Amino acid sequence: MRKAAILDAAAQLIAERGYHAVRIADIAKIVGSSTGAVHYYFPGKSDVLRLALNHAITRAFARQSAELKNIRSARERLLKLIDMQLPRIGQVRDEWSVWVQFWAEAAVRPELRAEHNEFYARWRETVERIIERGQRDGEFRTDIDPTLVAMQLTAMTDGAAIQVLTGSPGLNVTAMREVLIAFVQSALIA
Repeated sequence: MRKAAILDAAAQLIAERGYHAVRIADIAKIVGSSTGAVHYYFPGKSDVLRLALNHAITRAFARQSAELKNIRSARERLLKLIDMQLPRIGQVRDEWSVWVQFWAEAAVRPELRAEHNEFYARWRETVERIIERGQRDGEFRTDIDPTLVAMQLTAMTDGAAIQVLTGSPGLNVTAMREVLIAFVQSALIA
């Protein structure tokens, strides 16, 4: 049995059930092994769950980077990133669920904050770099602060995704996309 399979199973369970509802026995059942085999790789439940959060987020970043790297236009790259952030049913929605669990755990467990903040900085810096590229290439306005707009867009994306995940009336994936694209249009292009 591989560590990655255990981390994949744990991340899936976190997405489906929530961080605190995952048991080592559930992870072992999914990977077809014993709890002892899981503990061979991870000393305790908190170790496997923390690393599963990390694993899921790292995997999401890798997938996004692979999809974005061949898009030349900064505007198209930003629109693709927005599209990849929409919490549709399936993998991306599960990734969002894991993110929300990570946020909640980092809020109450200071030992997770450095790791969380590193991931969050990476997300915001990705957006900032796309904006800067668009400014250099003449696609985006040059009279705006890329750091500020990246902070606004990532905060708006996160807030909208939480509302979609929690079934907030009036905000679904389609509406979320429209809100984010309207922001990009007004902040960067208009």
